[in-house]
Amino acid sequence: MPANIARMDHDSYWYQYFAARRDVELYIGLGSIGFALVSVIAGKTLVKFQGAVSRAEEPNGFWWNVATFCAMGTIFLGLFFFGPS
Repeated sequence: MPANIARMDHDSYWYQYFAARRDVELYIGLGSIGFALVSVIAGKTLVKFQGAVSRAEEPNGFWWNVATFCAMGTIFLGLFFFGPS
């Protein structure tokens, strides 16, 4: 193990590792849009502090959450394609 990695703490090592990789935005963006697509197909999505929300029982919360995942995916894909290099 190189000496500079041995001296740094665990959190800063992973932060520097992921910050140096350009593909992270692509993975997060595709994962978010993929999760939204699976949620639409399945009719259920995960909501923070509530668990799974069904499209039939609570349509407003369901579509709001799906739109949030789509927006987050679009932002991360935009950072990947048009962000600083």
